[in-house]
This record gives sequence, C-alpha cells and structure tokens, in this order.
Amino acid sequence: MADSRAFSLIEMLVVLILMMILLTITALVFGGYQERTSARQAATLFGRDLRLAKSAALRGRERVTIRFDEPSREYRVLRESGDTLFTRRYSDGSDIELTQINLALPGDSLWFDSRGIVDLSGASGSLGTAIFRAGGTTYTLSFNGMGASRVEVL
Repeated sequence: MADSRAFSLIEMLVVLILMMILLTITALVFGGYQERTSARQAATLFGRDLRLAKSAALRGRERVTIRFDEPSREYRVLRESGDTLFTRRYSDGSDIELTQINLALPGDSLWFDSRGIVDLSGASGSLGTAIFRAGGTTYTLSFNGMGASRVEVL
C-alpha cells in the first residue's frame, strides 16, 4: 500500500514550474519599475540640484555653472572661481543607474548669474530641458530662467 501523504514527482514538477513562471513575471515587472524609478529619481534630484546651484549663486553673489558630461553620465556644479561644489554621477557604481543623460542646451552647460537667473538664450524655447533615461524609460525635467522645474515622463 502506497503512502498517501507523499507528493508524486509530477506534482513537484508542476509546483516548481508554476513558481518559476511567477518568479519570471515578478522579475519582468520589477525590472521595469526599477528603470522608471531610476529615471524619475535622477530627474527629481537634478531639479533639487538646480535649486541648490541657484541658492549658491545668490549666497556667494557669483556665477554658478552646471556642466554636463554626457558620455560619463555625470554633471558638476562649479563656482565662478572654479571650485567644485559637488559632482553627481549616474554611471556604474552609483545609486542611480542611467543609460543616458542629456542637457538640451548648447555646450551642455547652464549657469546661474549672481542674481540667481539661468541664461536660457541657447534653448530652443522658453524652457531648458534635461533628459534622463534608464533603459526604455525617459523622464524630462523642464526648467525656466528662475530655476523652477517640472518632471515629465516621455
């Protein structure tokens, strides 16, 4: 007489296959979530850095520049004297992994003058734009001459 409390090999295989299917679906959903979160977090962080650069320009009564280095996916915030206030990296080893950053301004730099106003004379419209992409997810941050910003998904 066979033991009725044991599982058959077929029952175990069915359970394992179902678990693998669920894990695969979960990984796919989480992967997309990670991309969306990374791109949005990078855009939001850049908006905060715009406000920090503006306040540094106002406090120091000097020009503060944000200079993008798109191939290395980073930007630096520099005082007029050349001192680096901080560097933000979105490449390997950082908390936020991006596949692309792009500042849609000539020269890939923007600056706040001593009054805290951004020079947007090279922008295609009245707003400056920074693009943050993680995989297939893209967020843009639009900002005006006063440094006010808005994050949007493309």
